[in-house]
Amino acid sequence: MRRPESLYKYTVEVSPNAWRQMAHLPLATYQRIREELDAVAARMRPETPAPLPQKYVRPVETRSLLVENHIALYEVDTLRKRLTLREIAWRPVQGT
Repeated sequence: MRRPESLYKYTVEVSPNAWRQMAHLPLATYQRIREELDAVAARMRPETPAPLPQKYVRPVETRSLLVENHIALYEVDTLRKRLTLREIAWRPVQGT
């Protein structure tokens, strides 16, 4: 029998473009981004049932994480219970 929390588990995937961008990051930054995405996936819960989407339409939402000086853009696919890292952008630090 499956445990209830396993029913909610979202997987984390990385797009080819994001893999290329992550190859240029320091290891510690890559690990922090991955840990943050894993934490988000672990907290994801199914939403209140909504009307079924139209045929050929996937309910995907784009979100972002700020990790150190980088912004990680990822998509949440509630139908497939999947987070996909799409892009990592460097964000310059604003002077005070």
